[in-house]
Amino acid sequence: MGYYEMLYILSTSLSDEEIEEMIGKINEFIQSKDGRVVDEKRWGKRNLAYPIAKNDTGYYVLSHVEIPVTSVSDIKHLVKVNENFLRVMIIKKERPVTKESSTDKEEEKENDRSE
Repeated sequence: MGYYEMLYILSTSLSDEEIEEMIGKINEFIQSKDGRVVDEKRWGKRNLAYPIAKNDTGYYVLSHVEIPVTSVSDIKHLVKVNENFLRVMIIKKERPVTKESSTDKEEEKENDRSE
């Protein structure tokens, strides 16, 4: 499983319900490929730097996902064939180190020393 940052832009011609449906569709697709959405931030409507498919604004969503490496191209294909997605960018990232995981490692080291 790889850890990825995925930023995608939806068309603002969609209603709020349709935007929710599209976000749900991509999240369900990720889960169907044995992946999971770790974090999702909705940036909302923003101006585009340049028009894309005659759109000056887009609805931005930033997600951090864990998916098999082979599924990245499947996600890109899903976005490409759906005209409601204006753009997608998927970048491989390092897994963030959380306090919980670093604390667990320290406890394991202490347990190894005491044995």
